[in-house]
Amino acid sequence: MCKFLLSNVIAGMILLFAQAVLADVPPPPVNQTIGMPDIASGNLTASQCAGCHGTSVSDRHHLLYGKPIPPGSRVPYPDSDRDGVRDTTYSCLSCHGPSFRLVVDCVVCHTASAHHSTPAALSGDCKHCHGSVVDNMTDGHYIPTYSPSLVTPTPKEGDGLPLNSRGKGAGACDYCHDSDDSKLPPIRTMADLHHDMNFDCLWCHDLHQVAHPMRICERCHGPNSLHNIQADSPAPGNLGAIVVGGELAGYGHVGRDGGPGDSDCWGCHGFAIAAAPRSGPIIPTVYTTDRKVITGGASATLVLTGAAFTSAIGNTSYESDIKLTATNGSSVTLTPDIIVDEGMLAVTVPASTPPGNYRLKALKGGFTSNAAVISILPKVKITLAASKGNTVTITGAGFGGYAARSRTAVSGTTLKGATVKGTVVSWNDRRIVAKFSSLPSKVTVNSVFGKVTSKVTAP
Repeated sequence: MCKFLLSNVIAGMILLFAQAVLADVPPPPVNQTIGMPDIASGNLTASQCAGCHGTSVSDRHHLLYGKPIPPGSRVPYPDSDRDGVRDTTYSCLSCHGPSFRLVVDCVVCHTASAHHSTPAALSGDCKHCHGSVVDNMTDGHYIPTYSPSLVTPTPKEGDGLPLNSRGKGAGACDYCHDSDDSKLPPIRTMADLHHDMNFDCLWCHDLHQVAHPMRICERCHGPNSLHNIQADSPAPGNLGAIVVGGELAGYGHVGRDGGPGDSDCWGCHGFAIAAAPRSGPIIPTVYTTDRKVITGGASATLVLTGAAFTSAIGNTSYESDIKLTATNGSSVTLTPDIIVDEGMLAVTVPASTPPGNYRLKALKGGFTSNAAVISILPKVKITLAASKGNTVTITGAGFGGYAARSRTAVSGTTLKGATVKGTVVSWNDRRIVAKFSSLPSKVTVNSVFGKVTSKVTAP
């Protein structure tokens, strides 16, 4: 697709997504436009899960067939073959069970603690999912060592003026980050959200820490990350671009610096500050991709909506690249075809990208976005269907997994046009052996990834 045509397509899509990025100002509660919404994991619904994990749930799970089951994973039927030993790889019956009934509800398998009981979360690798809006405790990020001053923020109970709409003082995180029970699901306080996690209590409550409490918070929320969190605002003169110090208050941490009551700096620090140190690139955020599923074997263009794909500070401009990471850890960094503005870009996924589930992140100025997900499905094809008696051996690719009573099946068509059902002898992703009551002239494979037909070659 040429860039001119692509830009017109994306421009048309802007209207579809515009409402998703609008915010209510001023806080509290803080605008829910960047990062994970401030809601408890137990209150998530399946539709909200799809915001990060995509709507192609069946495809993502089908791509797990034959893959190792990670330690600690919650599997509906962990011993699908009933041999008394927990399975080490996924099969169809791992999720569908012996009766092949499936409850399509994320929380049946993925309970409230699923996010923060993964190996990444328990090891303190928060950036694995959240990107650079947070820091990892062991990544060596900058934490001030000087004594706290009058402008050092506190987690709560600030004493700066003016008070916010709830009577809380400026100079504290809860000046903007507060609860709102009128929302569905309700927005929670920082204390509620942090206690909703399965973390070591001493990560936050270090009894031997004698410095200012903000120094403990900075283990995961350092100045570099905090001073690069900003969304675009409807500020006149720079619509569609993020300008540090030039955005309206209430849309991030480095927006307008207009003094008490009209300043992001004031809300955090209790005093107006000329510029936020260590700010610049602004952490990008991915809201959604226009496609969650791609069929492999051909290049495909993805349109991403989000925030801060581009930004500027002074005469320095920053633009995002896109990183695709497979489940085995291999990754590729892609240059966008076009960046329309700070909230929308298009990127081409190469035809050579192997099938599988991928995490997608935007990279900019050393910062990474949150992770979105896409699935690349194998292209179903038959390279040869050869018969020996009434047994047909089918070779090809993209057959996926097989289970009786599922939609996976092999059928045949005789020269007279009659349909004959095949009995599966063996089935894997690249080879199927099936028996027929009479030899078909054509065979059809119904796989979880598609249907394909081929002539049968007689000996």
